[in-house]
Amino acid sequence: MNPRESIAATLAALAPSEPFGLFLRHAEREEFPQTDPYSDVELTAAGWSSAAELGKRTASLLSWVAISPFRRCRQTARLLHPGAPEEDNRLGAPGPWVVDQTAGEEAFARLGTAGVVRAQIQRTPLDAIRGLAEGSALLLSAALERIAAGRGSGACITHDAVLMPAIHWLTGDPLPDWLQPLDGMAIQRQEDHLVCVWRGRLHPLKP
Repeated sequence: MNPRESIAATLAALAPSEPFGLFLRHAEREEFPQTDPYSDVELTAAGWSSAAELGKRTASLLSWVAISPFRRCRQTARLLHPGAPEEDNRLGAPGPWVVDQTAGEEAFARLGTAGVVRAQIQRTPLDAIRGLAEGSALLLSAALERIAAGRGSGACITHDAVLMPAIHWLTGDPLPDWLQPLDGMAIQRQEDHLVCVWRGRLHPLKP
């Protein structure tokens, strides 16, 4: 399922009467320079185009957008919703997983982003990285706090390494393929419980 189909299925599965939080990886970005793998790169032309296309569907649904404080997330947010995006460190820098910045950077330098994410999905404990339950709850709080404050539906624009462990924890999907740009999940209260919606399927969340 490509990201366009995935998000279309997720939006279609949401109850129209209840606010939701949509968690997305930013749109396609430029390649990182070899000398700076953490460079604050911009979106590609294709990324601008795909985010603008999604924005035609989401602009009327969203009341707020929260972002990881990186240019590619800010650019994506502005294409999805006309309001000013709100920086939220639960979505990046450091995000919900890293407990200690220095030790976290060492883990990513040693294993690479893919290595850290795969270790999390395989339930391998890592120094300075929160467990799946704790980190997922912290990530979801970026949307749940805004919804509880009566602000309506919104989107959280973040990164593959932030979303993938949470999607795995919330849905059980082993995610054999890497999360593509502009793919993600949604959370919403339906009836008396919270659900995670991933590729159109509803997964009740643990209390």
